[in-house]
Amino acid sequence: MKVNPAIFRGYDLRGEVAKDLSEDLAKHLGKAFGTYLKRRGTTAAVVGRDSRATSPAYSAAIIRGLSWAGISVVDIGMQMVGTLYWSQYHLNRRGGVYVSASHNPPQYNGFKFANDFSETLVSDGIQGLRRLVENEDYDQGQSMGSVETIDIREAYYNDLIRRLPLKKRFTVLIDSSCTTAGAIVPDCLRRAGCEVIERHTNVDPTFPLGVADPTDGHVARRLSQEVVETGADIGFTYDSDGDRIGVVDEQGGIIWNDVLVALLAASVLHDHPGATIMFNTLCSQVVPETIIRHGGRPFMWRTGHSFLKKKNQEVKAAFIGELSGHFFFSADFYNHDDGLYSTMRLLKYLATTGQSLSKAVATLPQYISSPEIKLFCADDKKVGLTTKIAGIVTRDHPDAEIIDDERAGDGLRVSREGNMFVLRYSQNGPYITIKFEAKQQAQYDQLKQDIRKLLQGFPEIDWKSTINTNTEALL
Repeated sequence: MKVNPAIFRGYDLRGEVAKDLSEDLAKHLGKAFGTYLKRRGTTAAVVGRDSRATSPAYSAAIIRGLSWAGISVVDIGMQMVGTLYWSQYHLNRRGGVYVSASHNPPQYNGFKFANDFSETLVSDGIQGLRRLVENEDYDQGQSMGSVETIDIREAYYNDLIRRLPLKKRFTVLIDSSCTTAGAIVPDCLRRAGCEVIERHTNVDPTFPLGVADPTDGHVARRLSQEVVETGADIGFTYDSDGDRIGVVDEQGGIIWNDVLVALLAASVLHDHPGATIMFNTLCSQVVPETIIRHGGRPFMWRTGHSFLKKKNQEVKAAFIGELSGHFFFSADFYNHDDGLYSTMRLLKYLATTGQSLSKAVATLPQYISSPEIKLFCADDKKVGLTTKIAGIVTRDHPDAEIIDDERAGDGLRVSREGNMFVLRYSQNGPYITIKFEAKQQAQYDQLKQDIRKLLQGFPEIDWKSTINTNTEALL
C-alpha cells in the first residue's frame, strides 16, 4: 500500500486527515499491527480513542484490521490514553492501540501502538510497522478475532481513588479545552471528594478554542483567569488525549511543567529515599537541583515520552517527568503517563503537606524561565536546521557545557553559569522547540535577544505559522 512515510514518526503515527490518513489506511494499520503482535506471541489487544471527529471511524477501522488478523479486541471507546494503558493491566492484554494526534490541530489524527504493558512502539518498531503496510505483509488469522465493548471507567475511577485518597476537600477548576478529559476528569474528582468547577468541558471535536496544548501560553492564561475569577484552589488543563496536564496555582500563577517535575520529584523522594529521578533535556535546572537537595539521583535523557519509558527499563527511575507535562510514577503506579493520576497525585501531595500550590513552589530554587516555544519548520528541513544551529552555537560558545549526544537526542542543551538554552526538533510535528532560562532578569533578557537574533537568520522558520506556540516569549 502506498503511504506517506513521514507520518511514521519517532514514537507514534500522525498525519493530516483525508491527505495522509483514511479509514482504509486505518484498516491496513490494524492488519499490520495485528500481524506484528501475533508474530511476537500476542493475540489480544485493547483499543481506545480521543474526541477528534475522525477518531470513532478510525478506531472502528483499525479494529476490523486487528480482527482480520485474528486478534481478540476489547473496544473501550472514548477514554484518556492513560486509561488505555491502565486497561492493559486490568484486562490482561499486552496489545493496544489508541487513536489520537495528541496536541496537534484538529485536521490531524494518528495512532499510538502498545506492544506490551505500558510500552509503545518507538523508532525501529514504528518503521517496521511502516514496512509491513507498504509491502502489505500481513498474516490473516485462521478465524476472525472476537470484538467486545467494555465500559471500564468505573473500575478505573475506583482504582485511582483507592490509590490516592484525598484528606482535603479541594475546589478544583477543570478546563479541558472541549476535549476528551472533560468527559472523564470532573466525574472522578467529584467521587474523590473534590468540589469541581467546569469550564469548557463539553466535548467538541471541532476544537472551538484552538489546539488543546497545556504548554500553550494562551491556554495557560485562560486557565489562570478562570481560577482567579472563581477562587478555586487549583486549576488543571489537558491535551486532547489526556496524558499531559497544565496547572495554575490558587493565585492564578502559571506553573510550567518542569517546575512541577521538581515538586513531584520531591514528593516521590520522600517515599523512595535515594531513588533515581529521570527528566528530559528541556527541563529547568531547578529539577536536578531539587533532586539532589532531596537526596535523589538525577538522570537526564532525551525528549519523548516513549524514549523515556524505554530508557527506564534500564534506569529503573522511581519517577519520570517532562516539560511537556508527561509524568510517570513508575515506582507507585505503572511505567506510563496518565493525566488523571498525575492530577490526583498532586492534590494528594498538597493535602498531605498542608500547602497551597504557590507555597509549595516557593520552596524550590527560582529561575526566570521561558515556556516551551514551538516554531514551524517543515519535516524535511527541521533536522538540517537543528544541525546548522548546533554548529553555530558550538562555535560561538566554546566555554559552555554543550550536551548534543544521545542524552539530547534531537538537538542540544547549552549551559553556562546561571543560564541555559535548549533547541531541538520535534519527533511528532513540523516544528523546532526552544526553551531558555536564567537566574537574573538582565541575563534572561540578553539570552532571549541572542536567541531571537540567531533564529531570525534562518528562512526555514515560518514565524507566522498557526502551529507556532508561545512565540511572544521571544519578543
